Amino acid sequence: MSSKTFKTAGLLALATLLSACGPKVDAPAKAPTPIQPQSALVLTDVVSSQLAPLSLADEDYLLLASEKRGLVLVRASGEEKLALDGGTVERFAVQQLAEDSWLIAMYNEDSAELQLRLLDMEEGSPRIRYLAAMATSAPQAAMCFSRQAGRTHLFAIDENGLGHEYVVHPREQAWEFTGVRPLYFGEQVSSCVVDDRNGKLLVAQPPLGIWSLNVDAEMDEAREVFAAAADLSEDEFGGLWLDDASGNLWLTAGDRVMAFNINVPRQAPRFVETLAEIEPVSAAVQQGALLALAEESDQVHRFAVTLPEPAAEMQAFRAPLEIPRVRASGQTAPVTSGGDAADDPAIWVNPVNPSASLILGTDKKSGLSVYDLNGKLLEHFAVGRVNNVDLRPMQHGKFVAIAAASNRTDPGVSLFGITAAGEVEHLGLRNLEMDDPCGLCVYRKGGDLMTWVSDKEGAMQLLQIVPGTGNVDWSLKKIAALPVQSQVEGCVVDDEQQMLFFGEEDGGIWRLDIAAFVAGEAKPQLIAPVDGERLAADVEGMGFYHADDRSYLVVSSQGNNSYALFSRDGSQFVGHFRVDINLDKNLDGSSETDGLEVSSAALGSQYPQGLLVVQDGRNRMPSQSQNFKLVSWADIAETLKLQ
Repeated sequence: MSSKTFKTAGLLALATLLSACGPKVDAPAKAPTPIQPQSALVLTDVVSSQLAPLSLADEDYLLLASEKRGLVLVRASGEEKLALDGGTVERFAVQQLAEDSWLIAMYNEDSAELQLRLLDMEEGSPRIRYLAAMATSAPQAAMCFSRQAGRTHLFAIDENGLGHEYVVHPREQAWEFTGVRPLYFGEQVSSCVVDDRNGKLLVAQPPLGIWSLNVDAEMDEAREVFAAAADLSEDEFGGLWLDDASGNLWLTAGDRVMAFNINVPRQAPRFVETLAEIEPVSAAVQQGALLALAEESDQVHRFAVTLPEPAAEMQAFRAPLEIPRVRASGQTAPVTSGGDAADDPAIWVNPVNPSASLILGTDKKSGLSVYDLNGKLLEHFAVGRVNNVDLRPMQHGKFVAIAAASNRTDPGVSLFGITAAGEVEHLGLRNLEMDDPCGLCVYRKGGDLMTWVSDKEGAMQLLQIVPGTGNVDWSLKKIAALPVQSQVEGCVVDDEQQMLFFGEEDGGIWRLDIAAFVAGEAKPQLIAPVDGERLAADVEGMGFYHADDRSYLVVSSQGNNSYALFSRDGSQFVGHFRVDINLDKNLDGSSETDGLEVSSAALGSQYPQGLLVVQDGRNRMPSQSQNFKLVSWADIAETLKLQ
């Protein structure tokens, strides 16, 4: 026996022994048989790497990016209808605006511009019109449109992985790109789509996977993996295309085309086919067939396949009830501290000149800021980590109002005096027997000035603010303590009714008759529990709008970025709204609001029926440190049809 024969026999014997002793190993799965194209649409001098189906005048078309001719529109039969001849285009996004009207965003490599075009009909024939252009610092690798609150948003991600969200909207002369926020991905992004039903942005990033994140800039990104790279089994994947009607997300991966249920992340694909002859980089479905395009190709291949049924979730889908939106009217300058810093505002109404009223706002990492009604920063008191602030009129010497703010640096209450001329003075800190003072609200009881202060991990304390003859001899007198079930921050008192309202962040709104409580005859009542719709945890800021015989309790419903209105006693839900983008003033909306304040005073021509001020947890357009948004009560009343 030769050494070669002996070696071979030995290996076979060892394999037999391992097979007998160990678990049975299944034979490799048989490779799927590639499917052959049924036909091909032969194009002329297009050189395309992206296609998208669309319809015009009840006829099916394909729109293709062209590295030689910009954009090319062909009939489903392959007949070329028009070409843009607008330079080198590899990537585009398309969104239907109306019947026979499509908005197109494309990156023109020759001019290094992100361009907007409109595809519509003129006298029975398609046409493409120029709308706007914006220079970019790097080539764009992916673009996709979103529809939010009646606006068109565009996501554009460059080859370095830096993304931007824009609102694209018409002006008198041309359309505009209004920046909303940056987004960061890293290199190798290949494509993106937006699922408007679920409010998700999907981004393909080989070799990591397909990311899913919230499309609304006023929400946490909540970034998660929709499909892992290992599940796609390819180093190169992308070419995302979403069939809105069926809920199927189509993508290419090597020589395969796959479809996933857009409603269910991290699930196996609903459709997988290996294609013969080509490695597609773009795929879509039209007229019951699968269309696929190889990189830099002049042919669209058509495959006869059994398409997956519409996702079951699409048939049962019910769009959530849209919360009404009210546009922001103004905003303050950003706070000086980064991160989660701005927290709670108060409004001082100038009794002589209401348009010269002030907004006091806390920077819970630094101190108290004072703004005018245009949002200009007038003064900042670096007195420590003040959390909540409130004030009431009180004539004492030169002061016409006193403000109090909970201070967490040296646990206590910082006091401020406001003069008739609108000058604010720091009256010093008064310490408390409290670990972490957080929530605070001030009210008047006859001639006395009172305040409730909550401990982040303990009870609420009722205190009297006792004035002195100067700045240093003011004091706090403890009246009572109120045990609470969990964390309380937002609170407000109806001075006339002597009724305390406070928010248990995860529980809801509680009401307490203060006089009866002090006398030992009352306990708090839960009058509006968190239900995830009218109130979504956390329940935070609170304020009262009093005007004639109309009074409303206004509450920050932080969990769904809205503001809920209740009747004066808190027992009846009146309505809710969100603070939205104001493109005319280049203002973003507000979200994740901690504190708020509202006044019914007529504060000049800007706020004739009063003003709502809310903390904004995500300051966009552009992205900056947190600030406070100003909303006209007249706009709120009109939107909610308040009587």
